[in-house]
Amino acid sequence: MVVAKKKIWSSREIDEARCSDLSREASCSPQVAALLLSRGIDSGEKAQRFLHPRLVHLLDPEVLPEIDKAAERINGAIAQNESICIFGDYDVDGVTSTCLLLNFFQQVGKEVAYRLPDRFKGGYGLNCDVIRELASDGVQLLITVDNGSSSQAEIALAAELGMDVVICDHHQPSKDLPNPIAHVNPWLAEDESVFKDLAGVGVTYKLVWALCRCFTRQKKLSEEFSNFMRECLGLAALGTIADVVPLHGENRILAKFGLQKLRESRKPGISKLVNAALKRDASRDHLTSDDVGFSIGPKINAAGRLSKADYALRLLMAEDNDQADELIQVLDRENNKRKKIGAEIFEDVCNRIETAYDLDKEKVIVLGDEAWHSGVLGIVASRVVEKYYRPAFLFSIEKGIAKGSARSIKGVAMCDALTECGDLFERFGGHAMAAGGTLQAEKLDDLRAALNEIIDLDPSGMVPEVEFDCQLELEEIDNALLSDIARLEPFGAGNSEPLFATMDLEIVGSPKLMGKDGRHISFHVRKKARGKAALRAVAFFMGDRCEEISRGNRISLLYRPRINSWRGKSKIELHIKDLLVHES
Repeated sequence: MVVAKKKIWSSREIDEARCSDLSREASCSPQVAALLLSRGIDSGEKAQRFLHPRLVHLLDPEVLPEIDKAAERINGAIAQNESICIFGDYDVDGVTSTCLLLNFFQQVGKEVAYRLPDRFKGGYGLNCDVIRELASDGVQLLITVDNGSSSQAEIALAAELGMDVVICDHHQPSKDLPNPIAHVNPWLAEDESVFKDLAGVGVTYKLVWALCRCFTRQKKLSEEFSNFMRECLGLAALGTIADVVPLHGENRILAKFGLQKLRESRKPGISKLVNAALKRDASRDHLTSDDVGFSIGPKINAAGRLSKADYALRLLMAEDNDQADELIQVLDRENNKRKKIGAEIFEDVCNRIETAYDLDKEKVIVLGDEAWHSGVLGIVASRVVEKYYRPAFLFSIEKGIAKGSARSIKGVAMCDALTECGDLFERFGGHAMAAGGTLQAEKLDDLRAALNEIIDLDPSGMVPEVEFDCQLELEEIDNALLSDIARLEPFGAGNSEPLFATMDLEIVGSPKLMGKDGRHISFHVRKKARGKAALRAVAFFMGDRCEEISRGNRISLLYRPRINSWRGKSKIELHIKDLLVHES
């Protein structure tokens, strides 16, 4: 174990004998075997399924409870030409789920309505006002996607008003379940083989699959509907990756095949999002989970964060270039605005922490302001946690009411902590690593004090631990290693991109600041004793550490090796996660 500045580095422990056995069983290199073992893949069969996922490994939709009941009710509504409305969510998962279901209804020639919630008015999920509006509009069947499992009062009201509801959701339901016509949610399955980690769009994909069967009255889909389901994989991958669900099991299959379909999409809006993402790296033409996580997803989310998620949905559904061009300009503008607002709030938060917090004593950061935009507070809270390694709860205040987003760290289950001081809130909810809540602004100091009492950690020990896969020597980093690493794609939650460490390197030449305002550093390193050629290292967003680094210094690095292509030439370089400069 190495203690670096502000971080602890620890290596994953691998059984070398088991690694050798798995390498033989899975017909893979020892490096790939070690990476598989560190991800819990410990048998030849599991390794084959992981390295060579197949669509036939997706579980039959029938294993999800009440999915056939849901499909029959929806297809009955199509046959009877009933008024149908889809109710989604304003994030990528909710938007892609809504889009996927709309595509099915287009496929079968049924016109339906849809509704996406407004983050700033009704907030997440159904509310009774929406139910009354829909009933007044004559909606006979409401289908919720990516929400509904905790909407007991709203579902009961819908029944009173004569409106049937089908819930299609992935969130863990509360004990007091709603009573819809059908409730499709993997968490309600008693069969332990059912995959519980699907995103909302993954559950919606299964529902659409069941709908295609029900509509055609064929268990084996025709070529037309088989092709349709393959096209749907692109949206399934987009929502799955963006919702940061674990990329194993069925999620890995959806992501792997869906990324290919996204790349091939002929929908103008999707194609423009994909092409813009690929411009970040001209050396490749295949789409990665990073493209979704850092380019496509944030643009779609920006619409729901700052204005209306409807813009994002219409872009994904767009059929002509002119409409797609207009809508992508809206999303680009909103995303740039989101970045600017987020950066300003983050700077403000950091200034307040530096002046008003003693981090040797404080276990949590609780701050609020009337000028802070509620739509970006979750993102900012994540950055605050990354920088200070404390749970952070940030609030936007309006008319004396504080509405906020919280992000946590390993060892602090945020929702459990909020439950212990629940009397301070008007409402709150969430899970271990992310939560939200509303309370009187005058109670923010009480909340800060209460959480400092509840969190059972020593502030001096609140140091992030970074786990790396193994140590490498520079000469081991070659194209063969990068090919091995690529076999594990797509990367994401539950399957992080491999991280390596190399100790005691020598800095060659003078480090250079890069990017706008010198936010990044570039330098070269080599193993002094061996005198080998130096490798370029790039430390993104570490410009403030440039003064630590100088020619001839000894340094240890945590990094991911990447190919950098420029003017027809390709070289391996190291993308730095963390660095430790040794004392002279």
